Amino acid sequence: MAPWGTFTLYGDNISPVMAATLALPFVAMALYLLYQWLLPKPLPGIAYNAEATKSLWGDEPTLARYLSANGEFSSWLGEQCLKLGSPVCQVFVQPFKLPWILVADFHEAQDILMRRTDFDKPQFLIDGLQALGDFHARYRTGEDAFRSRRQLRQDLMSPKFLNNYIGPFSHSKGLELIKLFEAKTNLANGRPFRVREDYARAVLDIMLHHAFGEDFGESALEPQLELLSEMTPSSIPEGHIDEPVTFAEAPRSFFLELLHETAKIMERTTISPTPQLSFWWWSKQTWYKKIFAERNRVMLGQLRKAADNLHAGNVKSALDHMMMREQAAAEKQGREPRLISQSMADEIFADPMTGHHTTSSAMTWVNKYLTGYPHTQSKLRDELYSAIPEAVEEKRPPTFEELRRARLPYLEAVIEEARRLTPFVIVRETAQDTEILGRKVPKGAQCLMVSAGPGITLPSVPVDEKTRSATSKAAKPWGKWDESRDLKLFEPERWLVLREDGSVDFDATSGPQLGFGMGTRQCWGRRLAQLAIRTVIALVVWEFEMMEIPEDLGGYAGLDGISREPVRAFARFRKITPYEF
Repeated sequence: MAPWGTFTLYGDNISPVMAATLALPFVAMALYLLYQWLLPKPLPGIAYNAEATKSLWGDEPTLARYLSANGEFSSWLGEQCLKLGSPVCQVFVQPFKLPWILVADFHEAQDILMRRTDFDKPQFLIDGLQALGDFHARYRTGEDAFRSRRQLRQDLMSPKFLNNYIGPFSHSKGLELIKLFEAKTNLANGRPFRVREDYARAVLDIMLHHAFGEDFGESALEPQLELLSEMTPSSIPEGHIDEPVTFAEAPRSFFLELLHETAKIMERTTISPTPQLSFWWWSKQTWYKKIFAERNRVMLGQLRKAADNLHAGNVKSALDHMMMREQAAAEKQGREPRLISQSMADEIFADPMTGHHTTSSAMTWVNKYLTGYPHTQSKLRDELYSAIPEAVEEKRPPTFEELRRARLPYLEAVIEEARRLTPFVIVRETAQDTEILGRKVPKGAQCLMVSAGPGITLPSVPVDEKTRSATSKAAKPWGKWDESRDLKLFEPERWLVLREDGSVDFDATSGPQLGFGMGTRQCWGRRLAQLAIRTVIALVVWEFEMMEIPEDLGGYAGLDGISREPVRAFARFRKITPYEF
């Protein structure tokens, strides 16, 4: 028998060192084969970057360099499809997982979002929304919970609710924002200042009123207005005319601050490689428990007030209406209504949290584009003054009813064009093995509708029409943009059509647009957001000229999160009155 520490090979003893030396080629071969096995595996028939398949990290290093340079995730996706010259391509961003499938054809993306049942909300987004609790967006489209929760919201996007309840309050907040901008303009004395947080404060108040009505006694905007109204120009440090003024921010209550913190938690959970584990860990931390306890305390109070309103027949706010729907459903099903419950609290809490981020971002983008395109700003102001001459004659801002009834196609076009140029990505997950434009895609693949790419902000890529799905072929196509002009330019005129009677009208189907998503899972609060944006922007343009700002304070770079946020958001206002123009 060979002694301990030696091995027998064909009758000869060898040392451990020699054994290791002999084994080394086999180990190296095994590691090489393991490495090859772990490399990204392209799906057959779908275009991809060949270099990305030579590294475990795939396209991730390229994406990281691109994001560090400009932060434009949406644009990177579009450029991949344009570079590969294909309406469907794949990128390898998450190691050891299926590649992301990029869909860069609007007509096919529209079909996926509106008509195809083999796509649904992705699991990673469902997991990423854990911080918002138990509400409708966390359920699959076919689940009963999704349908029943949506039914609770049945009244909340109706013209009656929006025009009688949300519209007038949005108008009042718009006038309050005008006062804040006027105070900042007087204090800044011609210098620029930030506006992103101002829009956010105004919209947060609108969304809280939508959710809770007058029962919610706090305001995000009023303390800021009060703070600046007490200041004098002499309190502002001197600076160059192009040096921005930084104003103090009025403190907000813990509940209003936790709305921001919850949004950050949601974003961090969504981008985590292990969303459920990450959220579990954060939920065990003291800071999160403090946030959750305060949220529960405030929401319990609002639920009780809404239940009292329902019993008194005083139904006004969104929460009041949802409880009314729940009571009706309970009576129909022969059960007790679940008015004061965690699910009801979670369902309504999501609205102000997500709604104020997305809507205020949209307002800020419109402000930025109107600053950068003075001719467009002047044209929009002319439309407003011409449409509501009574307000011009009386030297006052228009009322909500005047704005609501006014025909303002150019305002609609300005808002829609800003949305076209500042989209965020819409993702769907394949619920079964399927095909996209003739390419086979396995179940569980993440499919990204490229909203800042070919056909929308970049030149189109060719599509073999024979490869379209049956539902896509049968659907009436939307218009296509004139690609002889730069699609990255801000041109609201793209959305205007000339009618037979010579009038000009806004047409939402003039060209491809994915700003709010489409189909059953499109942005639920789209009409509310549009009403708020239309009302507030009209008042700002009516009262102020947006003057030129320095180049280093402008630009249209953005960051993708809950919404697409501008990197820089500065303005330089000049107070005007209609008779000046």
